[in-house]
Amino acid sequence: MNCHKVVAALSLTFAVGVSLAHAQTSAKPQSVDAAIEQLRKDTRAEKADIISGSMGFTATQAAAFWPLYKKYEEAQKAVGDEKVALIKDYAANSGSISEAKATEMVGRLQAIEDKAIAAKHQFVKSLQGVLPAKQVARYYQVENRIQMLADLAIASEIPLVE
Repeated sequence: MNCHKVVAALSLTFAVGVSLAHAQTSAKPQSVDAAIEQLRKDTRAEKADIISGSMGFTATQAAAFWPLYKKYEEAQKAVGDEKVALIKDYAANSGSISEAKATEMVGRLQAIEDKAIAAKHQFVKSLQGVLPAKQVARYYQVENRIQMLADLAIASEIPLVE
């Protein structure tokens, strides 16, 4: 698997998803939501491929990892739902964000980030019970790299508040 292709695919997937969220005001919400959900599903599959290719799990390690990862992904999906809702709210209000709305949105973003970090910490703690420390550290590195790329792709598509 070519890392540059994966990075490009992840970046494109998130950029398109964010662009679709911005376009929601002129499109049918259901079709936009369906497109965003499909992009998120595809991205999750790509992420699982990256993890699988990067970790070098034994059969025993894979059997221990993937069920825990599935639970973690469910928690992250819930956080992602909140992020998408916040992006849609921002897109709907981007031309007229008041001081109060800006304060509210920052609070929501911080709460979303807190939930994501809490889920990640819980997952890593679970991994420490079933994988060697070096495998956990490797996973943490891979997860962080993927998340940084995703965050950069999203941030690059969202205009700054004026």
